[in-house]
Parts: sequence; C-alpha cells; structure tokens
Amino acid sequence: MVIDLPLKYRGKTRDTYEAKWPDPNDKRRPPLLIVASDRISTHDVVHKSMIPKKGEVLNALTIFWIVDVLEKLGIAHHLIAYGKKIYDYVPKPDSDPKDVPLHHRAIVVKQLDIILVEFILRQFLCGGLWSKHYSKGLDPYGLSIPAGLPLMTNFGTLAKFAAPVFTPTKKSDEEHDPPLLSEATAREHPEALMLSRKVFDRGRQRLRTRGIELIDSKFEFGIDEDGQVVLADEVLTPDSSRFALLSDIKEGENPPWLDKQIARDWAEKHWGLNPKEPLVFPPLTISGIRNTYVDLFEQIVGMKLSQFQHERLDN
Repeated sequence: MVIDLPLKYRGKTRDTYEAKWPDPNDKRRPPLLIVASDRISTHDVVHKSMIPKKGEVLNALTIFWIVDVLEKLGIAHHLIAYGKKIYDYVPKPDSDPKDVPLHHRAIVVKQLDIILVEFILRQFLCGGLWSKHYSKGLDPYGLSIPAGLPLMTNFGTLAKFAAPVFTPTKKSDEEHDPPLLSEATAREHPEALMLSRKVFDRGRQRLRTRGIELIDSKFEFGIDEDGQVVLADEVLTPDSSRFALLSDIKEGENPPWLDKQIARDWAEKHWGLNPKEPLVFPPLTISGIRNTYVDLFEQIVGMKLSQFQHERLDN
C-alpha cells in the first residue's frame, strides 16, 4: 500500500504522515496520519520479521481506550478521526484487495509540541526497574524504594509509598532513553503526570474486571495550539504496557507476560553475547506473538477484533 502523503517520521512501529484539514482555508497546523505497522522491535532493534495483525491491534486498542474509556473521564487527547472518517483528511490509497485497509491501522491526530519525557508508571517491581537498577543497588530516579524487596512486589502494598511509582525517562535519540529524577520531573510537568495517573488508574480498573493486571505503562503528552496538555501516542497497548493475568502474579517470579516477551526471549537466546542485529523469527514465534496480541485485545474489549473493526471502523 502506497500512502501519497509527506512522511514526517518513521518510528520503530509507526509511520507518521502530514494530512490535510477538510477545509483548505483552515490555518491550523496540519493534522497527522499515524499508521501502525506490523513491525516488531525488542531491545531497541527493529527486526526483519513482521507480526500479522499487530498493527491492527495497536490501532484498535488505542481507539477503544480513548473513545470508550478515557473520553468519559474528560481526558484531553490528540485523536481527531478514526475508521473511515480518516478519509476526510487523507486520500484513500489504491490497494490490493488482500491488503489490510488503511483505516484498520491508522488514525488522524492533532499535531502537538511533544513533551520530551516518557511518563512511565509502575505498579510492580519488575522489568527494567528490577533488572537494570534495583537488583544492582541503583536508584537513578531518586525513589528511595526500601531495600530487600522481592521481584514483583506490588508498590501498592508498601506503607507510605505512592503507587504506581513514577520512573520518567528523557525522550532522546540515544539507544536507551536516560532516566530522570522522579520528583523533579513531577514538579516540572505536574499536569501531564496527573493525567498519566488518571489514565493508568482507570485502565487498571477496567483490566482487573477482565482478569488482567496492568503491571506498568508508558504515556506520552504534548501541548496543542491552545496550550493544553494532551495525551498523545498509543494508549495501554502491549507495545507500551506490560500485562499479566491476575491469577499468574506471584512474588519472587515473573509471570507469563501478555505482550511481546516471546520475541524478547527468543532474541536474547539467539544473540547470546553477539551484537544485537535485526532477526528473522521462526514461524512458531511469529504465530505466538500474533496470538498473544489478538487474544489480549479480545479479552480487554470483549469482542473479536474483526467484529470491532466491522462495527466501529468500517461504518
């Protein structure tokens, strides 16, 4: 599928294009078309293999969270159009009937001045916070987490300790986004942090009714032309968040993650001590990741991905 629009940015999994307002006299900054691809990355490496349905799941989940959940909280967001309404802002591309329709993997959003911070909230002690920092006695966020806690400690169980904890990083062009001091970043961006906590708490409430725990999540924000802090990027997807079944969580061990952990594990085993180069995953790994993404979507939303697309995106 060829998208006849200026390409603004190509990320690890998303491509961003400049769209147009329906009214040619509209003088606001042009909107953007964000297309979720089937690319997969781990360890900051974009791999050669594609994961079927992955882009469709990321796109549909973001739409679900924003439209069905977060708008009811009054959360300001960047979403302008989704489903077939995107064609008011972009030309409908010529595509093969076998192609995934553009409106199944793309949304139109506001152009924002992005805040160069990743707002990462963690309900449990695991992931990079455990492996890179806490287990090595490091505290780059200035959190003063008590010593001697086991893996998968729920921060909500610690007396006089705010949960989820805030572990911000600086958005950068480096291989790894460097940690920022939590308290100083909170003082600098209080509104964005407040919004991220609202989104995390509401998302966690919803997920727990579906038997899923929200372990951690990354949020991004920007400033719109009215000076308002606005939620941007993807929301509560398996690319930006870590999920596990409530029944699988035990202190002292990592549960089976409901995200791309299969790809992370295979890549680490394949690379060993060698340089991290883009990989071709075996068919069973590809199908396992695909099934994890699709099954997670259906468990969260309560309907088949194809049904959601037909009812919400095709009309």
